[in-house]
Amino acid sequence: MRQVVSDVYLFEGLRGANVYLLLSNEALTLVDSGTSGNADSIATQLEEAGHSLSQVHSIVLTHAHVDHVGSAAELARRSGAQVLAHRAEVPYIEQTQSMPSTSLFRRLMNWLSNRVLFTTSACRVDRPLEEGDTIEALGGTQVIHTPGHTPGSISLYQPERRIVFCGDALFNANPLTGSPGLRFPLPTATLDGAQARESVAKLSALDVDVLCCGHGEPILSGAGEQIAALLL
Repeated sequence: MRQVVSDVYLFEGLRGANVYLLLSNEALTLVDSGTSGNADSIATQLEEAGHSLSQVHSIVLTHAHVDHVGSAAELARRSGAQVLAHRAEVPYIEQTQSMPSTSLFRRLMNWLSNRVLFTTSACRVDRPLEEGDTIEALGGTQVIHTPGHTPGSISLYQPERRIVFCGDALFNANPLTGSPGLRFPLPTATLDGAQARESVAKLSALDVDVLCCGHGEPILSGAGEQIAALLL
């Protein structure tokens, strides 16, 4: 686990999406959980940093894709943490409904991802979130609804620190090749491309310096300008 900025850490060596740790006094918040099988590594990295899994108060899921929610149920069971996600994403995380798809190809990809490539346990969402809600992490972090990639995708914004955790609203690497660079999410994995672009425009209106994406390295300065440049 390495520090991104003050009170924000990135777990290392996990499978799936980036998982971030936010510190607030003695309470810890995780943003996303990667794929299944990450719980032991997350617990070990917390212990190596002088924390424990029992200190995790909240697990915030940016959206329901398996590379973000795979270890959430296990982490919640072992820590007692509350799981938070946007209300529109709850049925997919709890697996009472399948993620909607606009094409046969996307339905096939969803099936392969959920049933063949990864096995993900249903995870109860304890606190459904809405646009404008605030979570306690980092002294108060705002929920920004950024749909398009999925219906209930969210970003988290801490205005005093000018930091955004955007899940897959933006990638800072090509997920297929690993090459760096800020970009829109893959069209084949995005439900509504026009809506996804509108969500990026929404993020570009914020005062942002640091951007923590679900994939790729965090951007530590000038993130707002880079987001705006994508929309030109």
